[in-house]
Amino acid sequence: MRADDSKDNLTSLEEEGRSPAIRKANRDAEVPSRGRPAENSLDSRQGALTFRESVDRYFEVSARGSDLQTEIRSGFINWMTMSYILVVNPVILGSADLVNPVAAEPIMTATALSASVGSLIVGLAGEAPLGLMPGMGLNAYFSFGICRAFGVSFGQALSCCFVSGALLLILTLLGVCNWVVTKVLSEHLKKAITVAIGIFQALIGFQVMGLVVSSPDTLITLGNVSLSNTHLYLALSGFGLISAMLVSRLHGSLLIGILAMSICAWITGLSEAPHGIFCLPSFDTAFLIDFSAWAPGSHKLGAMIIGSLVMLFVALFDLAGVQYGLMGIAGLLKDGEVPRSTQIFTSAAVGTMCGGILGTSPVIIANESSAGIVEGSRTGLSAIVVSVLFFISAFFTPLLSSIPRVATSVPLVLIGAFMMAPCRGIDWDNLRAAIPSFLTITVVPFTYSIHNGIIAGILMDLFLAVSASKD
Repeated sequence: MRADDSKDNLTSLEEEGRSPAIRKANRDAEVPSRGRPAENSLDSRQGALTFRESVDRYFEVSARGSDLQTEIRSGFINWMTMSYILVVNPVILGSADLVNPVAAEPIMTATALSASVGSLIVGLAGEAPLGLMPGMGLNAYFSFGICRAFGVSFGQALSCCFVSGALLLILTLLGVCNWVVTKVLSEHLKKAITVAIGIFQALIGFQVMGLVVSSPDTLITLGNVSLSNTHLYLALSGFGLISAMLVSRLHGSLLIGILAMSICAWITGLSEAPHGIFCLPSFDTAFLIDFSAWAPGSHKLGAMIIGSLVMLFVALFDLAGVQYGLMGIAGLLKDGEVPRSTQIFTSAAVGTMCGGILGTSPVIIANESSAGIVEGSRTGLSAIVVSVLFFISAFFTPLLSSIPRVATSVPLVLIGAFMMAPCRGIDWDNLRAAIPSFLTITVVPFTYSIHNGIIAGILMDLFLAVSASKD
């Protein structure tokens, strides 16, 4: 989102930011000086200031009401809440091929690098405070919906990921993806998707905390609240700590809470402390991709086509809904639309194609990006921070894999509170808008799927548009 007077503001800031010492250094540069060390010191300070100004100007940090420290801190928090995928994704994908199981280390490397690529592009080209990573749900479909259901190998399933990413890129360049965001999703559905994602994240957080558990009678129920459930009470303590800091408007509340809970879990033995810090990445799954099943006449060709199309449309609707919801929370919508939506879709498409080559499932926008937005991120700089940290993560998997999931579950719940605000923008007295919105909000958490809720809302919206009489 570019302010009309952003250029003038930045020019003014640049002039005001020049200290007398720097102005003097500029004058002295025109005549010889024997104070070479002092001149070099002033030049280095001026160079540092110029670099900060250049970064601020490129990412529109000041123009969007943020600052460099906030963007870096919020990017770190984004990565912290997303980093669980480094541990969970190898577990799910590693069980895809029962005949030739894949080790966890190369999948962890592929997960980190594909997330890094996607986040880098969305930061530089999309200029959005979003983090990308291999999506939950799509990784399960990769393992159980393609590999096991169709009897294809891990490498052949990777070809479905690559093809779905290539198709997504083509549809993006043709403008189809942007059309879905602007035309297919009505205003009330866009607001409902934001609310639905908030409730869905809270449900996931409650489950990881142990406050909500499955039940054969009522589907879900209250978990074990006895004092013996130390994981739950660690999470509740963290919940109280972070809530108090948020209400007090303490910067870095989410990050402080995550670190505090992790340290407590390690010290008390609730979670295993890291045994190491550094290890070299493993690339055993790189270029394992196999297109042999796409040969004409192959008995697996139908499975390849179905698998690719399912991944494509799941990712398309997921990306369309989530980018609108998160950019709305950040206050970055322009005339009710997502700016640079094409670049955001492109980042996911390229990330997915890279993931297929490296050895992981499709890449989408992480819902956990809301953590950084709540912390104050407003520009693509925070996405660059996420990208850099995911790249570094490939070398620090022993340390990162030891961060307990309970430590990242609490922010997911609390962020849900911030995502309830769009409810007031839905006209609940108008059933034409209320019914599709309600359907979206309820189907997402009840089916444990964002795209299920989005599709249900769209179909109901279309049905009412055709069948309902207009006043």
